[in-house]
Amino acid sequence: MNGQFDRIEQVFRRTSREAWIVTGVAGERRGGLLATWVSEASIDREHPVVLIGIAPNHFTAELIDASGCFGLHLISPEQIDLAWNFAIGSGRDRDKLAGVALRSAETASLILEDCLAWLDCRVFARLPSGDRNYYWGDVLAGESVREGAPLTEERLIALASDEQKAALRNNREVDIEIQRPLQRLWRSNLPVTLRPA
Repeated sequence: MNGQFDRIEQVFRRTSREAWIVTGVAGERRGGLLATWVSEASIDREHPVVLIGIAPNHFTAELIDASGCFGLHLISPEQIDLAWNFAIGSGRDRDKLAGVALRSAETASLILEDCLAWLDCRVFARLPSGDRNYYWGDVLAGESVREGAPLTEERLIALASDEQKAALRNNREVDIEIQRPLQRLWRSNLPVTLRPA
């Protein structure tokens, strides 16, 4: 059975998604995380929309729920230390934004000054799905700050030390233990309109 899951995971590993830093702020609380579940969700250039998926147990999800906005940032592979700052640990335990040059956006989202590109987003829809909260956000502002290819999930792992890989595995296992029962509960309570015919 484990071999089956290894083969399935290998299929997903054939793709490499961009690594986005997601920031959130609610009053005096602020934080962020590294996410790979970020997607453009509209083809209308005059009404840009993004869709992000964040685990509900993450501090950043609390901040987005409280404020209704978030910032998105692409960074370069040369900013790997910044990526690790947001990838490991919880914003409940430390201020991940300490020492990071920031500015406030139109929505009051925090924007990283040193990034390849950023987007300022206001949530207009939220769907809790057990192990993820999905947020649709109107993109109110954005900018490509400088040229370069963004850091991807594959590159992040390739640049990781053994200690960082172990920390990621540990974070993932903790998240799975928290999220698996939430996913099962959500699936068991799906309304009839969302179930296949």
